[in-house]
Amino acid sequence: MYVAFDGKLFSPLNLRFERTTENCFRNWNLSKLLFTGSGPIVQQFAETADFDIDVLKRLLVDASRRMVLCRLYPGFRSDIYKKLIDKQVYTMLLELYESGTGNMRSNDFSLKPLLTYGKQRNVRFYCTSQQETTVAFSQYVTSLRVWREGTVPMGALTIESVVALYFACSLIADSREELDELMETYSALYSEK
Repeated sequence: MYVAFDGKLFSPLNLRFERTTENCFRNWNLSKLLFTGSGPIVQQFAETADFDIDVLKRLLVDASRRMVLCRLYPGFRSDIYKKLIDKQVYTMLLELYESGTGNMRSNDFSLKPLLTYGKQRNVRFYCTSQQETTVAFSQYVTSLRVWREGTVPMGALTIESVVALYFACSLIADSREELDELMETYSALYSEK
């Protein structure tokens, strides 16, 4: 699978559209432009000849109702984000700003209240970086506390790729546990590229 534009092939993984550049598209961290994919999601889709469009549509709509994407900056107010969890959001895709949003103090301007509140309600947090860097919580002084609250670092994946991965996993996962497992497996697989 690839994106073709202006005579060039781009991997859809970590593909960014930038109007300010001459080429418009770029992959920020891939050595190969073409990505073919492997693993359980690719196999499952390859083995299925007929898709029930109504079922797929229902699964995607349900997945979109249960997730929210948040871009966090230092000084964000977790009390506002906690209200989203009360609306039956089960998945939060967090785009972090360097380690500045890894604050785990006990105040409304840190991740701690949001993560602990989410963990109590079985919310899963998938984290990416706004700065096109690999998200590995080992860079955070608070890494143990961030991991303990149920966050999953998505490695080198961009937020666009995590959203696409979330929807693909939602189509084949039979449970939230399987969805979590697929997200973590693919995050590790794609971060090795």
